[in-house]
Order: sequence, then structure tokens, then C-alpha cells
Amino acid sequence: MSELNSIPVRVEAGPENNHRTENLKPVLLQIENALRELIEHTTETVIDLAAMPFSDQDEHDLRELLGGGEVSATIDAFGPTLVEETAFPGVWLVEHQDAERRRLTLHLEIAPIPTLLVTPRDDLADGLAALKALNDSEAPTEDVQ
Repeated sequence: MSELNSIPVRVEAGPENNHRTENLKPVLLQIENALRELIEHTTETVIDLAAMPFSDQDEHDLRELLGGGEVSATIDAFGPTLVEETAFPGVWLVEHQDAERRRLTLHLEIAPIPTLLVTPRDDLADGLAALKALNDSEAPTEDVQ
């Protein structure tokens, strides 16, 4: 056991995770390529920032570089989901949280509108049926004289 104690250990980052991973530039290039694909081929892209080494400092730097856009939305389903447009049209930050507001995922979505905000086709049909039922039951009856 004394041999293990003689091995030097150096801690690279503490719990505050304020180091840089050198992945910011590759992520920015990935966003650029994804935006080009969206424009040229209408291909939407999701970049999962948790799928790579990406520190709190990297996220801070990314948010600073991307800036804020004009649109944001909060969806409340099993915990909040925060959708934020960046200063670059078509580049969105999407953060899913649990009921205690702990982050579950953080994605960059390159799309005209984030998928989460698009109404599914089946829901449209359900909405039409519900509205028709409401109109049928709430229609004022006319008195015939």
C-alpha cells in the first residue's frame, strides 16, 4: 500500500469546473457547418453538449460568443425546459431540467424553430376535434318565431 501513496496526484479541475476543455472552437465549427446544412439542405441538427467534454467555463464562453436573441420560451412538462434563441438566427439553446430545476440536458439546436415548439400533426387533429365539439355544444340556439 505504501507504493500507492508515493504516486503523485494532480487535480486538474475542482468542483466548480472552471477550466476550459479546448472544445469550444470545434463546437463553433460544428454550429457553422450545421447552419450551412440547414440553409442548403434544410437539415436540422442537435448538438448534445453533454456528449463531449464541455466544462462550465466552456458553456459560459459559448453563451457569451453566441449572445442572446429576441425569442425565449419556457415549457413546463415534467420540469421546465428553457428554449433560448441566440444572436444567430436558427441557433437555439435548449435546456431540459427536472422538477427540482436540476439540469438534465443542454443542447444546441440548429433549426428554423426548435422541434419542441412545433405542434405535432396528431395534436393539430385533436385540437380541431375538440374545437368542433366545443362549437357544436356552445353554439347559441336561435329562437324561431
